Amino acid sequence: MENRAVSITSLKVAVPLLCIAAALAMAPMASANSITFNLSSNNLGISGSVGTVTIADAGSNQVTVSIKMGVGFSLKLNGGDIAFTGPSDLSLSSVSMFSADGHTGLDFQNFKTSGNMGPFKGQYFDFANVQGLEGTGIVSAVKATFTLTAPGLTASQFTGVAVHFCDASDTSCSKITGFAASSPGTTVVPEPGSLGLMGTGLVGIGGLIRRRLLSKTA
Repeated sequence: MENRAVSITSLKVAVPLLCIAAALAMAPMASANSITFNLSSNNLGISGSVGTVTIADAGSNQVTVSIKMGVGFSLKLNGGDIAFTGPSDLSLSSVSMFSADGHTGLDFQNFKTSGNMGPFKGQYFDFANVQGLEGTGIVSAVKATFTLTAPGLTASQFTGVAVHFCDASDTSCSKITGFAASSPGTTVVPEPGSLGLMGTGLVGIGGLIRRRLLSKTA
């Protein structure tokens, strides 16, 4: 009788716990989303994309911006601009951990919240004129990353990006510069398939345990 009581108690505890674990595993994830924007519109008549900008959730009230220019192009830093549409409450102090082609400790000198981004019309949060590379001769970069922090900021708030770019893929830029803006972004959410499989497996294990315990108590 004692063994039977222990088995019934184990059944009552194990099955609900497995069901809870399965439900949690199969629930949609509320973690990082990311959006990638193709810089496919420009004022130089260049066809195709000149680069991409990926904006990803990095934590509470934070996103990481990653810019990768295409072959033959670079991001203008000295005197250049990087601008966004969609979010609110951005400011010059929102930027941190700025690096470009491995050079760290960079920042923007200017910021404005109104007006157009070059030839592209719209209200942009425009970060301009990178500082921190004075005396190096570096005025452009192929890759750049930085973090933006603002109350309630998430990647899903961003609807567009525009940058000032160079028609050259080196650090000295070129005489030909232009502005490029994004096509609608591609959103990437965490793939839930593996979690769904784990949840299904836990449900199956719960059923197996239940059947075995019931057979022992019969």
